Amino acid sequence: DVDIAVEAARKAFNRNGGKDWAFASGAFRAKYLRAIGDKVTEKKLELAKLEVIDSGKPWIEAVADVEDVSVCSDFYDDLDEGLDAKQKAAISHPYPAFKIHVLKEPIGVVGLITPWNYPLLMATWKIAPALVAGCTAILKPSELASVTCLELAGVCREVGLPPGVLNILTG
Repeated sequence: DVDIAVEAARKAFNRNGGKDWAFASGAFRAKYLRAIGDKVTEKKLELAKLEVIDSGKPWIEAVADVEDVSVCSDFYDDLDEGLDAKQKAAISHPYPAFKIHVLKEPIGVVGLITPWNYPLLMATWKIAPALVAGCTAILKPSELASVTCLELAGVCREVGLPPGVLNILTG
């Protein structure tokens, strides 16, 4: 299963020379993060109920956690939109013979592991920055509480996140 997920993530990362995800514009990737956040907000009560059933979390905390997922997605999609303007930004320094600039590039496929106590929220804390950076990801949620992470995979599919960009493995 891991080999299959890694292969899917590599294909998504390299598809069309990386232009389909890894080296697409930040605004392109932000569109997906925003759609994921919006869909999570739309399904807030359903996701909170699943968090309660799956992890034993009190209802009010589960609702707050799911709300925080949307806030986190919004934070990172705003960052992603601003990333384009910061690419190749010049760095001032005292040496006129040198030119220094910032180049932000994705590193490739990343592996993410989350614990049981904040299943969906901690997954989002890891997934969102990875996707913003242009990486593709494999999430291994806790075997004790993974239902909402699997629901997140469904959300990603619903919003049209390209195949292989996010892979979720339970076990």
